Amino acid sequence: MKKLLIVLFCLLFVSNSFSQMISESTKKKFSIGVDLFSDIWFDVPDNISQRTINKGFDIFGMYNYQFGKSKFSFAIGTGLGTHNFFSNSMIEDVRNDSLVFITIPDSISYKKSKISVTYLDVPLEFRFKTKGKFKMSLGFKAGYLINSNAKYKGNNLNDETQKIKEKRKDIKNLETLRYGATLRIGFGGFNLYGYYSLSKLFKKDQTNEMYPVSIGITFMPF
Repeated sequence: MKKLLIVLFCLLFVSNSFSQMISESTKKKFSIGVDLFSDIWFDVPDNISQRTINKGFDIFGMYNYQFGKSKFSFAIGTGLGTHNFFSNSMIEDVRNDSLVFITIPDSISYKKSKISVTYLDVPLEFRFKTKGKFKMSLGFKAGYLINSNAKYKGNNLNDETQKIKEKRKDIKNLETLRYGATLRIGFGGFNLYGYYSLSKLFKKDQTNEMYPVSIGITFMPF
């Protein structure tokens, strides 16, 4: 995650430098940004405890359609979004047709156990912006699953004396499409961000289907 944050802040620095080189009229037509957030997962199985912070991020670029000389506009674009679910559990076999979660015993020492999913998104937003740079947007985004994996780092569940680090890709039984509502509110290039998923993580009848609510911040150089 540290490497990811370094890359994101480098992108923001480059974007901010680039924004100073382009005209104000161009800035009104295009916007780029990064969302940094934590997920609260709902409908989690009763025997599983999620971590308090489930960090994730979005990177996006959007084209803005101004409604005449009004303070309102419409934006559409594309982006990438990654969500993580950290817990005291792990999937027994990510390729199995039947999904089974194993709860990690209290006697097992481990650093992390998580599920990660990445989507290619199409965001839509209706925006409001004042001359004082106050901004608010209500939106919707839909995404297609392009990557998934389960990671575990800690002692082997079958041999507590052995430390292991594993990454298993392409989790079965995940919903391919995701969609939900978004909200941003703030000033200038800094906004509070929220996302409410209307779709589920897992396919029906596989386990608790689970869905995230994301809360965080957005950096938008322009």
